[in-house]
Amino acid sequence: MMKMKTRAMPALIIGLIMVMLAAVAPARPALAAPSISISPSSGVAGTAVLISGASFSSYAGDRLSVFFDNIRVISDGVAVSGGSIPQMTLLVPENTLPGNHVISIKDSSGIVLAQSQFYVAQKEIVLDKWSSTVGSIITVSCIGFHAGKEVTIQYYSTEIPETLTTQPASNAGECTLQFTVTASTTGSHKIVANNALGETAETYLEITPSLKINLPIANIGDKINILGTGFAGNDEVDIQLHGTNITFAQVSDRGSFVAVFYVPVIKAGMYSIAIEDSSQVTRWIDFTVAAKITLGKTTGEVGLKLQVDGTGFDVGSLAKINYDNEEMTAVTVDDNGAFSFYFDVPVSLAGAHIITVTDGINTKQAVFTVESEAPPVPEIYVPKPRSMVGAQATFAWGSVYDPSEPVAYTLQISRTKDFVQPVLEKKGLSFSEYTLGTKEALLPNRQFTYYYWRVRATDSASNDGLWSDAVAFQVKPSNTLPQWTDYVLIGFGILLAIMLASRIRKATKSVKTVKET
Repeated sequence: MMKMKTRAMPALIIGLIMVMLAAVAPARPALAAPSISISPSSGVAGTAVLISGASFSSYAGDRLSVFFDNIRVISDGVAVSGGSIPQMTLLVPENTLPGNHVISIKDSSGIVLAQSQFYVAQKEIVLDKWSSTVGSIITVSCIGFHAGKEVTIQYYSTEIPETLTTQPASNAGECTLQFTVTASTTGSHKIVANNALGETAETYLEITPSLKINLPIANIGDKINILGTGFAGNDEVDIQLHGTNITFAQVSDRGSFVAVFYVPVIKAGMYSIAIEDSSQVTRWIDFTVAAKITLGKTTGEVGLKLQVDGTGFDVGSLAKINYDNEEMTAVTVDDNGAFSFYFDVPVSLAGAHIITVTDGINTKQAVFTVESEAPPVPEIYVPKPRSMVGAQATFAWGSVYDPSEPVAYTLQISRTKDFVQPVLEKKGLSFSEYTLGTKEALLPNRQFTYYYWRVRATDSASNDGLWSDAVAFQVKPSNTLPQWTDYVLIGFGILLAIMLASRIRKATKSVKTVKET
């Protein structure tokens, strides 16, 4: 036993010495393990993958190999320089199956120094919507196709496919497009993607029926178009409004139809139009019937007998009709929500006027425009040019016609041709002549001076016509005294009569006195 202990002593001493040396020796950092990074980390056959490596200092001068799974993809080997390997690109091998794969760096003895996972996607088609209607926009994405190879995408709206696009797959094996769904029958429709290598994928888009109406808000008599898509091909549909069949339509072999009808006379409100196919499946589309008024004419003259028709109003109500702010009448709305009424356009200015109809629930307006054409210029009759007239002369001119009757005339008399300060102006004359009154009598003209007169017409829409040419005339001196002299003479006559009667009375008294004496 002493011999065994003696033999163990040198080993113990050697161990202690090594521990002491390790304690005083400087620490050496541990070397990092080699690593690689790849980009992208997923793809397909033909995808170019960029590889970078670090911490390969221990293998300086060695030539390393790159593997995709067990396939050596860079045959010349990779030289390590400065502790790293140069960036390099590998192509994912042909016929690589979907799933997880390994890209690795191996030394000459086949030992894996570093590796990274790479994923190969399944071939598939992805839609952003799996159910849609005709006319919708669908985004189609293809995944898992050979990088760089052209992919053709087709849509089977019928048994014969339509090609949507042909485009090369990206480096990641993807392609994408948007397309508008063409006319298709209801149900599933195939979408297929394939390339020249025989790679293929397919999926299905579910088409559902849809309805569109050209006038969601309509009036009585409006033309309604209903477009249906996504229905069963070569079918027939019935169109019903308010429980009554109003028309039918034939569905095309691609599931589309157009139904046309005119809104019948019904009261205003919300309605649902029913579309029933041969399988007695009913679909609905809403629309609103609105109240409406129409005018027999939208332009005319004052006094025109104007027709106002209304539809879609509240049954049995009183519909008030206003011309601007003037109420013309109130009419009773019939059982179909309609009415018709005539009224004479009142005297009003030329231009636009608002006709308003209200039943307390529905209010509708229309614009009527009063004509703005001025009346013609009246023809001058008397006084004639350069004629001589009396102080209370009569002026006469030709009557004119205007649609906006009655026509009124304005007469002006002036001492100057410019009529800046007329001595007389008479407006609103109903007749085509006027005689000056006593208080309007004109003074005689001095020698070589004249009066001037003119006239114009104005219709009931306040359209002023042009003035007639100015006509010169003279007023002759009067041979009779003015009227006030009559009163003076009468006064003198009465005064003389009183004086004479006074003298007679005095004479009579004198005679009586003489006789008595």
